[in-house]
Amino acid sequence: MNWISVPNQLYLTLFMVSFSFFCKSLPSIVPVKEHKQQSISSDGIIRSFRYYIPKQFKEDKLPVIFILHGGGGSGEGMIYLSRMSEKAEEYGFIAVYPDGYANRWNDGRKIPHSLTDKRNTKDVDFFRDMVRHLDSEYPIDHNRIHAVGISNGGFMTQRLLCEAPDLFSSGYSVAAVTSRGLKEICYPPPQKSIGFIMGMSDDVVPYQGGTVSIPTDPNNQSQRIAAGDVLSYLESLEYWTSSLSCKEESKSKRRHLNKFWKRDIQYTKFTDCSSDQIVEGYLIPGGGHIWPNGFYYQNEKQYGYLSKDLDTREIVIQFFRTTYKKDKLVNNNAPFGN
Repeated sequence: MNWISVPNQLYLTLFMVSFSFFCKSLPSIVPVKEHKQQSISSDGIIRSFRYYIPKQFKEDKLPVIFILHGGGGSGEGMIYLSRMSEKAEEYGFIAVYPDGYANRWNDGRKIPHSLTDKRNTKDVDFFRDMVRHLDSEYPIDHNRIHAVGISNGGFMTQRLLCEAPDLFSSGYSVAAVTSRGLKEICYPPPQKSIGFIMGMSDDVVPYQGGTVSIPTDPNNQSQRIAAGDVLSYLESLEYWTSSLSCKEESKSKRRHLNKFWKRDIQYTKFTDCSSDQIVEGYLIPGGGHIWPNGFYYQNEKQYGYLSKDLDTREIVIQFFRTTYKKDKLVNNNAPFGN
């Protein structure tokens, strides 16, 4: 054997082993092809969304969770990032992945360079239209309609709670606080259950408040565009609890999933004394602009690392299981809500 081929063979062996390990470490994801794709007309625009119906369910009516992408993203990208369809099969709910107009949501920040903000798209109406479409095809539970989103989708989730409180039971914002634009159009806020997950090292949405800054080029993080002013993480919690009749606050530290980088996650919870409304938040030291434990994506074809701070899917789903419209439920034994 030629001595030059030995290291080459060794390198090939090591590469195959490492590649095999990487493949085995990839998360399980329900393929996009197993999702239904639909286009509907809303406010004179053809809008699209994907959704997943669990193959087996015993419910007479299915809960619905909308999963909203961030600015520049897509519904398809959120299928990979969130992996919520896998949980939809486990818990028995419809997972919906809508596409924003020009890949953005009109969340109330009035961003000058955003096409959807310039057009002032009626995104809240789009969600009502999606619910009507789903309701015409499947037996959905109107007492259990929820929304969760990341970044621009997280801001939009809050606008949905503000302007469609009759439709949505609760929501969750990931890598997003409350924008000053939303506070101007929605004050006081409705009494709604909402949760937040924020990283203290988020370089896009500052957890201490200020101006959102979006990179103009993924390869050059120094070039950024201002994208609206936001409240701080704590101010956002105060805003959403300001309408609670009497709030009780509790604080604790939560365990992280990362075994090698130990850091305590700060958990804050507010409960209304006279109702079932809950406002909670997870603040991650060192956390960035991510969906924790999500399969991070940069574009349609590039998928990256799994962040191991906490399991966003389980946190969000368990929150939704306890924040539905209990006073109007017909079947109080439905497993998704217990």
